[in-house]
Amino acid sequence: MKLNIVRLSETKFEVQGQEVTKDFAEGVMLSGLFASCGRNVDRMTEVCDQYEAAGLSPKGFADEYRKVSLHRAEIAREEDKRRQDAEFFAERNRQMAEARDPLVIARKKAEREAKEAKIRAHGNAIRAARSGGGRALMGYDENDTWV
Repeated sequence: MKLNIVRLSETKFEVQGQEVTKDFAEGVMLSGLFASCGRNVDRMTEVCDQYEAAGLSPKGFADEYRKVSLHRAEIAREEDKRRQDAEFFAERNRQMAEARDPLVIARKKAEREAKEAKIRAHGNAIRAARSGGGRALMGYDENDTWV
């Protein structure tokens, strides 16, 4: 519902070509507009947006204004959720694209193999130190001769 609201002075407005006072526009006319909206909260929101843009207050009808406020809050939450989802998936897409880069894959593989080699070397050094250089059996000296 598109309303043509023009402010003529502080207390006079022109609504749909009809000159009315501010009290009439915020009272009788607004009640008629809300009545024509029925239960359609989207249309009520459009009417409230146009009234607020013209400098009129739709807060005189608390029930309808509460519905409009809840509707606006719900829309804001949905937009915020869509924005957060878009940011999450953009970041995820960036990470996935980075993970498919052959240079990055080769670099990570080299780092992993270097780390594994270091761990193996450390384990071999520990085993060598415990076993006495591989001659752990009693009765043998350094020359592997029986004593």
